[in-house]
Amino acid sequence: MFICGRRTAAVLASLVLVAAALPLTACGASTTSADDSAIKAVASTTQICDYITQLASDGQDDGLSFDRTGADGTTEHFGADTASAKTHLTLTCLLAPNASAHEHDMTAEQSRALSEADLFFVSGVDLEHFLDDAVTSTGFKGSMVVTSGVAGAADVDDLDAQLAKEKDLPYTVDRGTTKVDVATWPFPPEDGESEPEFRFDPHVWTSPANAIVQVTNIGAALENASPESAELLSSRTQSYIDRLNDLDAWAHTSLETVPADKRVLFTSHDAFGYFSAAYGVTFKGAALSDFNAQQDATAQKIDETAKAVTDSGAVAIFAENSNNPESVDKVARTAGVKAIVGDEALYGDSLGDPGSDGETYIGSILHNVTNLTKAWDGTVAEIPESLNEWTPMYTEVK
Repeated sequence: MFICGRRTAAVLASLVLVAAALPLTACGASTTSADDSAIKAVASTTQICDYITQLASDGQDDGLSFDRTGADGTTEHFGADTASAKTHLTLTCLLAPNASAHEHDMTAEQSRALSEADLFFVSGVDLEHFLDDAVTSTGFKGSMVVTSGVAGAADVDDLDAQLAKEKDLPYTVDRGTTKVDVATWPFPPEDGESEPEFRFDPHVWTSPANAIVQVTNIGAALENASPESAELLSSRTQSYIDRLNDLDAWAHTSLETVPADKRVLFTSHDAFGYFSAAYGVTFKGAALSDFNAQQDATAQKIDETAKAVTDSGAVAIFAENSNNPESVDKVARTAGVKAIVGDEALYGDSLGDPGSDGETYIGSILHNVTNLTKAWDGTVAEIPESLNEWTPMYTEVK
């Protein structure tokens, strides 16, 4: 798979002098004009944006042209020259790295892209609180692809009734060919709330097995939208799923070197339920509820949380890349445990910036498992050859 980032930077630098004389088959600013025949896609989360990028790009001129516009508005081109391509796919990514996956203010450019989109890839399970406003305000009339296979709690309550309601929508809803086995949200309401934010845990991607469900549904939607490239996309989808299976097996091997009673996870956000269930981790959830508002906790809350950490037997507390790490440091010092923050923080709600371990989905899981295993004094297994290009850099857990 081909993806722009720190692993291709050196190669691209060496090609600068000759780039003008060559067709654009690697990454760079797109110079293509608007193409009415293009398949226009929009992706909500950073994880979905990466899944699609992995399926749609590998640096080869194989008839598939791919233009990806990030949350910052920058467009990169991958694959075949647009003029000669059998299929031209454009992708607009809504959410930025290191940001919450729940709330988002659409830019004018993103709203325009969604208004013209053929496919809108979303995570589902009521994750993206901004979806209703986004599709209503833009007049979206394409197909909303629910990558988890479960749009929300209404699907679980009465799917037939939900499908009947959707017949009146100006767009279609595609739940794919497979779905995630959703888990009930296990945490009580946060301070000031009368009921929990969710009925079911929406953070499905933290388990690679669930990522396979998402990728399967994405691949099927792309194949249906581009029959002339269906065989190619099917092959790439299976190749990426094979790597996700390798990732899952590696994670099991690494984390199983830690005794089960030592796999106790406190984080700065409630995003790791599916991950924990997959790998036998006792997930205590967010240590501090007010992290969602990015506020430092009170001294009383610090003391209460530190006691909970100590009583649990946890040896570390982990910040998440999209949250404020200051209170994690304070809790860790008070409880006398390790604080995993900064470059070693976990990737939960979102992936990371270009050049970070969490730039891609596979990189984020390699990073998380490596740092969890090290913090819990386990032994990290050798990374499979199929995943070597994503080997994490920021793993200096003390």
